[in-house]
Parts: sequence; C-alpha cells; structure tokens
Amino acid sequence: MPIGTFLGIAFDGLYFAALLFFASIGLTLVFGILNLLNMAHAAFYGFGAYLAVWTLNNIGDVTTSTVVLLAILVLAIPIVVFVLSAALDKSVFAPLYDIEPVYQLLATFGVILMLDDIIKFIWGASPISVDAATDPSRQLGSIELLGSSVSAYRSFVILIAVLCAVGLYLMFVKTKLGKISQAMSEDYEMVQMLGINVNRVRVLIFSISVALAALGGALFVPFAVAAPSVTLDYVLLSFAVIVIGGLGSLKGVVVAALLIGMVRSLGIAFFPAIELAIVFALMAVVIIFRPEGFFGHRGVVE
Repeated sequence: MPIGTFLGIAFDGLYFAALLFFASIGLTLVFGILNLLNMAHAAFYGFGAYLAVWTLNNIGDVTTSTVVLLAILVLAIPIVVFVLSAALDKSVFAPLYDIEPVYQLLATFGVILMLDDIIKFIWGASPISVDAATDPSRQLGSIELLGSSVSAYRSFVILIAVLCAVGLYLMFVKTKLGKISQAMSEDYEMVQMLGINVNRVRVLIFSISVALAALGGALFVPFAVAAPSVTLDYVLLSFAVIVIGGLGSLKGVVVAALLIGMVRSLGIAFFPAIELAIVFALMAVVIIFRPEGFFGHRGVVE
C-alpha cells in the first residue's frame, strides 16, 4: 500500500474517531456518574450541527475571519447548548434518574423524538449545509504531511478532541468537581449525606456532557450536511462505542472510538458496501466474549 494511501486512511480514521468521541463521551459520563442511560444524548449532536450551520450562515460581515468561525464552532455553540441543557435537565431529565434503566431507555427515546421534531420545526426536514463563504474547512485549506496533503480543518478537529480528552482526565483527577463526580459514581447516597449539593454537580456533569455532544455536531458540519439522519446515525454509533469500550469509562470511549474510527476508515477504503456492518460485527464479537466491554466496571478514569 502506498504511504500516501495508508496515511489518508489513518488520518480519516482519526478524524472519524474524534467525532465518535464527542458523540459518545457524554453518554458514558452521564451513565457512569449519574446512572442515567440517556439514549437521547446523540440528539444533542444533531442539534449542535444544525445550530452551527444556522449560526455560520447568518453571522454577516465577520465571515472573513477564520478565527471567528472556529470560535463559533468550538466556544459559542457548546456554551449556548450548555446553558440550554441546564434548564432541560431540571425540566425533563430530573425525574428519570430514579427509575429503572429499561424505563430510562424508553423515556429518553421519547426525548429523541421530541428533539427531532423541534429540529424539524425550526430548520425543516431537508438537509442544510454551511455556505462556502462561511466554511472554515475551505478557508484553512490543506497541509503537507509526510509528502501527502491532508485537511487542516480535520487536523484541527482531531486536536480539539485530544485536548478535550486530556482536559476531562485532568478534571477528574485534579479538581474538586472531578473527585466529587468519581465519588458519586461509587456511592451517590454517601456523597449526598456528606452535605455536598449533588443536584448542582449533577446539572454540571449533564450540561458538560451535552455541550461536548453539541461541540462534536458543530465540528462535523463543515465537511458534511446537517440532516435528521445525523441523530439516528450517531445514536447507533455512540452505543457501539460504549458497548465496546465499557459503560462509564473515559478510557473505554477513547480506545473504542479509535478502534471503530480505524475499522470504519479501512472499511470505506476496501469494503464500502459493508463498512457499517463491519463495525456492528465487531460490537457483536465484544458482546459475546466480553459483555462488559474493554474497560467496564473500572470507574470513570481507570
């Protein structure tokens, strides 16, 4: 295999792994810390994608600044969704924390349908895409790497994913919020008895998780369109990630996202007709031989 082809496949795999990380990390954190199996999590990925397209296409005279465009994707969209998700947690998700997982699945599937209809009501059912004038991936162009040309924007997305993964790890091992979160994942009631405001921590963790999903959706759209199918696609793929990596494990999400990203990139290159089937066949093998996943039952950062 020529080095350029190999590099292209590996680079595409890393880019796809970065998107999968954003789609899945919040799901596993919410389950691992708050014990909520939130099937609706990937819907926020789709919401972030639509919100990013709409914002980029309506920002007026600042379209010449690539820095502004990237700041909208990386900062503005996640912050807006962070604020909205705090209200959503109080009004929609709060009653779901104390019910059985099977009912959580049913209830959060209903939330998917609700959010999907809200997206269609605001932006319509047709796919929408970023205008060429406001597309940061076009403005950044490409870079030379080992004699091959790779997308500078995709490199940026991979870098942001790495920084977010490192930032989350440091948050859990170095900050008070992270240590309380880990304690909550072990014994929620004991943390509450110690006088800690667990409701405030719960809202923060939920909002961070949703904001990361929206960040992934925002970073996704410069190379793709925002469409209703985005939610369903990433619901399935994010569940594949957490099944393979193990529910509630940051390390599991990183490893599984990398594995699926590379497998799918190879599948697209050599077996495009069955590339998704290969991913779910891999998930089935893991379920058969290691049903808890690679890093299941080890804690958030172990």
